Amino acid sequence: MKRRFLSAALGAALGLCLSGCIFEPVDNLYAPPALPQEYRDLQNTIDATMSELGAEYATISYGSNTSTIQLLDLNGDGEQETAAVFLRVASAEEKPMRVCLFRQGEDQTYRQSAMLEGDGTSINSVAYEDLTGDGSREIIVSWQLSAGVHTLAAYNVNGSGANQLMSTTYNEAYTTVDLDQDGSQELLVFQQDTTGEGYNLAEYHDYQNGVLTLASTAPLSDGMKDVIRSESGRLSDGTLGVYVTLETENGWLTDILVLDRAGLKNVTRDEESGVSLLTSWTNTEAVTNDINNDGVLEIPRPQLLTPPDPDSAAASQYLIYWQQIDSKGKSATSGITYHSFTDRWYLILPTGWDINNITVARDDSLSGRGERSVVFYYWPDREEGEPRRFLTIYRLTGSNRTARSTMSGRTVLYSDSDTIYSVVLDAKVWDCGLDEAGLSQRFRPITAAWSANNR
Repeated sequence: MKRRFLSAALGAALGLCLSGCIFEPVDNLYAPPALPQEYRDLQNTIDATMSELGAEYATISYGSNTSTIQLLDLNGDGEQETAAVFLRVASAEEKPMRVCLFRQGEDQTYRQSAMLEGDGTSINSVAYEDLTGDGSREIIVSWQLSAGVHTLAAYNVNGSGANQLMSTTYNEAYTTVDLDQDGSQELLVFQQDTTGEGYNLAEYHDYQNGVLTLASTAPLSDGMKDVIRSESGRLSDGTLGVYVTLETENGWLTDILVLDRAGLKNVTRDEESGVSLLTSWTNTEAVTNDINNDGVLEIPRPQLLTPPDPDSAAASQYLIYWQQIDSKGKSATSGITYHSFTDRWYLILPTGWDINNITVARDDSLSGRGERSVVFYYWPDREEGEPRRFLTIYRLTGSNRTARSTMSGRTVLYSDSDTIYSVVLDAKVWDCGLDEAGLSQRFRPITAAWSANNR
């Protein structure tokens, strides 16, 4: 029988209860939903363990696994045979944080199989990955020691207990990646130098001879304030790399890490300046992305546009040049976009546009009516001529948005439950090589950017 999280079971039981409530006596409407017997037995076992330890449930601060009770399929057989429960023993002088593992036997009863112990005040994050290459997942726990300081530990779990594979202190973030492409995940741990006497570092931990070993390190850019995100992806020559985006005093930049015969290497960091100058940027909310869907991650490099009215106090507008990097650290532009983060959309510009003849401005004069717009101007003669409007994209959110989406020659580009995006294209001003259908193919809504690193 497939088993899910206790919270999901509670929700399902509640749903069944409510679905038939109109046929029940009034007194029965207030009865709590009944859980399957195996979950009741598990909860009783958890309660007994908590009572024996004098423990309370612990919070998990980051990541996608934040429930205090998690049912897991660690051995990959399709059955969730293990329950992980996250606790804090307030009276414990040492290692007050606990992860209690309960394994289900053939009689469907859960029994405690292991207890992981850690120092600190809470659990920063938890992840489950195959670090050893045997097809089963290990447990990775980040124990929070203090603000910004954590201990990262990895545990191999079997039927008779748990074996610690590694433990290290870190102050930034970590991620998992199969950088050597051997079928198992490795740990990349990011460290900020707080002494001013060393380097910010990426530490590469690989499984060797029964333990996770610090196999190699590579410097990260100087001036790091925080690791914003990290994600694995292909470089332009097909090499697998890890894109680590940092916040610095001067904005954001991306270090790209690859693995070669000598070990971990930062291919974008300039040795003289100590910074990845080629992949640094400011003035945009854009982050690394496969903007053209070719399987290679690109890095944004915004370029300021000359405003159509130099005397206007309107916000500056930018085009984003997307850069692909190869394993030698060389870059090439793969595409250009305009991003309207205010209105949550972007447009992929055709390669045939002469960018030097384009400028952009916002028009929010009708925002009180639920209408905002971005206007593209054709401006070939900056000395004598005036910029001329050839493309306007509207964001409509008012109650009359459907009617306004087709007025005055507008064509709908995209719509969702509460917003309609429309366009007016004037080919008489400039034949940009696109019609409304072509614009629709290049128009994209901006969705949430998910960080791939664990804190």
